[in-house]
Amino acid sequence: MLFRSLLNLSVWHVAGAFAQARGGGQRAGNCPQIQIFGARETTTPQGFGSAITLVELVQKRFPGTVAEEIVYPAAGDELYSKSVGEGILAVIKQTAAFSARCPQSIIIMHGYSQGAQIMDDAFCGGPDLPQLETATSLVSRTTANNTAAIILMGNPRFVPGLSFNVGNATAGGFAARPADFECPEFEDRIQSYCESPDPFCSNGDDPDTHQGYGFQFGSDALDFIVSKLVAN
Repeated sequence: MLFRSLLNLSVWHVAGAFAQARGGGQRAGNCPQIQIFGARETTTPQGFGSAITLVELVQKRFPGTVAEEIVYPAAGDELYSKSVGEGILAVIKQTAAFSARCPQSIIIMHGYSQGAQIMDDAFCGGPDLPQLETATSLVSRTTANNTAAIILMGNPRFVPGLSFNVGNATAGGFAARPADFECPEFEDRIQSYCESPDPFCSNGDDPDTHQGYGFQFGSDALDFIVSKLVAN
């Protein structure tokens, strides 16, 4: 099959084709071909948290990929809203800084739980009161242009019925977007994973489901990322 043949191409040829389609040329010195940003879930120590599963899959599939964790509190309870606000700013600032330094590099975004919420808000806008009122994308134009895929797992902003949803959840998360929500600029680059037993992205009662997306859907998410690079 043509798709399988394309997957067997050099990963750098595939990634290079994406960069050229986005108007890219030669990368600046010390800039990776691909950079993946990962944002962890609530109350997890600074690092990648459960996002590490997909991060490592991407690095294995695309050797030389650089991974950068989003630095934010990932706090819960009464500090959750403040943490989300700080996380949104961190996504904006870190991706903008990287895009300014490496404007020809490809970007992949991966957020898990609260980490998915801050990436959702940064790329698709709000409102997400009280920390975000604007309905427009907040990331830099270079970041937007260079982002190949956005993988959200266990996103509290999950709302059923969207074209980029994956999983069997039919109810929204505790911070669900309105039913008429759209993210037209990025909808073809997003995959949002949520299963019905998840109590955070849906209305279930099984926290273990919330922690299992990397193992359950990691390969699927990786295939989606590869398809976005090939398609472009």
